[in-house]
Amino acid sequence: MATRHTDADADAGASDETEEFVPFFGRFFPESLALSVVLALIALVVTIPYFAPLDQLELFTTGFYDLFALQMALILFWVLSATVVESPPVGALFDHLAALVPTSQPAIVYATGAIALAFGWINWALGLVGGVLIGRRLCRRAREEGVAVHYPAVLTAGLLSLVLANQGLTSPGALLMADTALAEMTGVFADSTGAIGMTGFVLAPANLVPSLLLIVTLPLVLVGLAPDDEADRRELASGSLLEGSIRSTLDHYTLPTRSEYTAADRLEQSRLISGVAVVIGIGSAGIHFATGGALTLLWLLFCLMILGLLVHTRPMAFRSKTTHATRWANHVAIPFMLYAVVFALLSGAELYEPIGAALGTTELAPLVASFGLGLAIPDPAAVWVIIGPGLVGGGADLLNSLVAVMYGAGLSNLWLGFLFCGILSIRGFDWRLFAKYAAVLSGYVLAVVSAALLVL
Repeated sequence: MATRHTDADADAGASDETEEFVPFFGRFFPESLALSVVLALIALVVTIPYFAPLDQLELFTTGFYDLFALQMALILFWVLSATVVESPPVGALFDHLAALVPTSQPAIVYATGAIALAFGWINWALGLVGGVLIGRRLCRRAREEGVAVHYPAVLTAGLLSLVLANQGLTSPGALLMADTALAEMTGVFADSTGAIGMTGFVLAPANLVPSLLLIVTLPLVLVGLAPDDEADRRELASGSLLEGSIRSTLDHYTLPTRSEYTAADRLEQSRLISGVAVVIGIGSAGIHFATGGALTLLWLLFCLMILGLLVHTRPMAFRSKTTHATRWANHVAIPFMLYAVVFALLSGAELYEPIGAALGTTELAPLVASFGLGLAIPDPAAVWVIIGPGLVGGGADLLNSLVAVMYGAGLSNLWLGFLFCGILSIRGFDWRLFAKYAAVLSGYVLAVVSAALLVL
């Protein structure tokens, strides 16, 4: 007969079949740096016939330089998104939403998944951090009320945000295609940048229709997968659940003692300085968009910086949170240099045209290719940087190709969910159960997206 499991069960010994998910997977799954090295070496071997040895070696060692500005922009995209979301005002919003959800397993799993997907469509950090923390808050409420909730299903629901994090208002691939300034600096997509605006991408039927459908129905699939029998539900120990409110959890900053203030401290802690910067920033962004300016990656970074100052209120609180938020970029900071080397080698060998011809044979080829490549590259923008030039050069439909690659990269990130679990310091997840959930959810997402790409 099945029994209910807790964290203590996983600590009881190595023989327990429900060993913790993150540490177990970490034993044999290579980190993003190791995978990026493998990809770079594969590109090096494949391009040997196309270069003189010294020319290839030079490109391998310096190929990242042209994309350095792009790398810094993408790192800031990760860091500033997390900086805004991990703040007391956003935490208070999460608390309010959690308070509206009834305390039952189906309601908790569905609400967590729907909120994560909807918020993820707006921004990856809003969906991922919000989904995971709201789910843990709801599990704590359920425990206090004596209701057993299967935590692996709730955590998976929070990770669903990754499925739509690349399809909405801050899609990194679409932002790159809209940013002519970055294209001029890097030369990537120079001939096609600006051809797709964010409005066209977001409202494209092949993108918007499956996104709306998945927000409503994908959590239902997870509700159906979660065990009905309370004896089969695996809860986390009470000490592992979210203590206190989400707002208090995200309130990281403590003011220094007034008696220790220097003149510099008064400036660094000044709400007035932040307020002036926010007013100027909102005015600048307002003029830009009111006069027909496009939403691009660089403009999004500017807006996130202004929002960060607004929600953290003090300059030093904002700076402190950006330092903390850099952990989200640790898994792409160095690997992106190797992704850039892969791009440089393939581009220098003029292999993108045949790659694009192969990927452009069907509407679904970019979806499958990006899903496979995304298992080695956790950054969706980097997936587009490597695959996109081939699709552009091969004459494939640019909009549908971008939609397909972003869906494939997001779905692969669901499989890499343990990476984000590690960043969030979440434990107590049986990897075999996660694989089952991810497989069923992936099949459903692929069916919905494939139908949309073929029909719409």
